[in-house]
Amino acid sequence: MSPVEPRDVVLHIGSGKTGTSTIQRVLRRNADLLLAGGHVYPRTPGQVRHTKLGLYVRPDDELVGRVDWLEGDFPEPAEFRRRFRRQLRRELAGSTAEGVVFSDEGMFGASDRAIRRTRRFLEGIARSVRLVVYLRRQDDHLVSRYQQVVKMGEIAPLATWIQQEWDGTYDYYDRLTSWQRIEPEAFVVRPFERARFAGGSLVHDFLQAADIELAEDELTHTEARNESLGVEGTELLRILNLHRVQHEGAWPGRFGNAAHVARLREVPTGQVLTLPDADLDTFMAGWAESNRKVAQEFLHDPTGELFRAPRKTAGTTTEQVLDPARLDRYLELLEIPEEQHATLRAIAEREATRPRP
Repeated sequence: MSPVEPRDVVLHIGSGKTGTSTIQRVLRRNADLLLAGGHVYPRTPGQVRHTKLGLYVRPDDELVGRVDWLEGDFPEPAEFRRRFRRQLRRELAGSTAEGVVFSDEGMFGASDRAIRRTRRFLEGIARSVRLVVYLRRQDDHLVSRYQQVVKMGEIAPLATWIQQEWDGTYDYYDRLTSWQRIEPEAFVVRPFERARFAGGSLVHDFLQAADIELAEDELTHTEARNESLGVEGTELLRILNLHRVQHEGAWPGRFGNAAHVARLREVPTGQVLTLPDADLDTFMAGWAESNRKVAQEFLHDPTGELFRAPRKTAGTTTEQVLDPARLDRYLELLEIPEEQHATLRAIAEREATRPRP
């Protein structure tokens, strides 16, 4: 970064599926109030989520394979970085705010190289850094994350998708100690549990965590959105993804379904997909020691209990299936071209009869 007047930086790195979209929408909608309180939520990194910041700090070889990069209309990486630096410097130079707030949940899982680059970025603009992160129970996060990756083109069923290496995502102690390398003046870690939010509100809790002196009742809130789809909606998207991969040459996990997701949210699509309790118990056991150290070292809780709320079980199912007889109603809802119906019906029938683990 070219020199700018140093600011007090709040860097909110997620993690994902912890109300980050709500926080970002509130920050954007209340940018004037935020500015009056001494903080700028810049537009250069992104209108709502600061996706461009997360891209900027990644090395080129990590950058070019990310969905955010592939879906964006960006120039070559070197030109992208040059424009980002110039535009952000201009925006910050034009603001009298003493503080800057950045928010991108994509940064939580950053590599060591990206974290080092983040530190260099901050050294160019920050006189102090306050790092804010929310952590969600790994089992609840896992099943919620699966929905998200299906929305982005994943084709594997949940029971298959889970069979991968998760240390880089769910070893929270390792993640947090990696981020400590930027040497923030304050590192605020909060469990994503509603009963533990300050004032009973995520927005209030975030303002407190970020040390932003604004009263929540002064803010304009965005309408809370239920981001979850039922099992039929999730499985329908997976079937559509299979069609695109097998018949249109798309790459799994590298395309979005935003328009379909918006329509599916308008109708009930069944209970939310999850895994059997025994599988989730085993999954959580793998992170017990990591969670204990996070609670003790970052939350200063001698009990070592990071999460207190039980996993979500109400309104869930472990059966990942869409009855082919119900496919037509969804094809009509999503306005899928008639010429694709037969192929999609064949995929739906095949997937409905595939062996279950």
